[in-house]
Amino acid sequence: MTRLEMTQDVQTRLANHLAPGDQLILDFDDGVGRYSKVGVCSLDVSFRFLIVSNDAVDPVYDEMLTSPAGNVLIKSYADNYLNENPKLTLSHFGLIQLSSAVGVLDSNVEIIDHPAVVTEAK
Repeated sequence: MTRLEMTQDVQTRLANHLAPGDQLILDFDDGVGRYSKVGVCSLDVSFRFLIVSNDAVDPVYDEMLTSPAGNVLIKSYADNYLNENPKLTLSHFGLIQLSSAVGVLDSNVEIIDHPAVVTEAK
């Protein structure tokens, strides 16, 4: 199991959003899953934190990372980006930055509390 490191200031920011019964998800925003409105249509890699109720976790988040903030769910194929010492820090601008041994993966990881479920048009 991969460990997601994070600085104390990132842990504090996440803790301010989490309540009992919530699950933290590090979402690779590619348009897959019931919380995605659209996929990223560029060469950029985009991650975001989703905070959802334990009973509302989409099964697409099928792999778990350990972290100082508790277990974090991800899509298993996102592990391709996160398998080399992933770490979260705050930038000089106060943004959450995700990096790994290969460099910065995302310079602005947003935190989205209890996102709306996107339904498909019929």
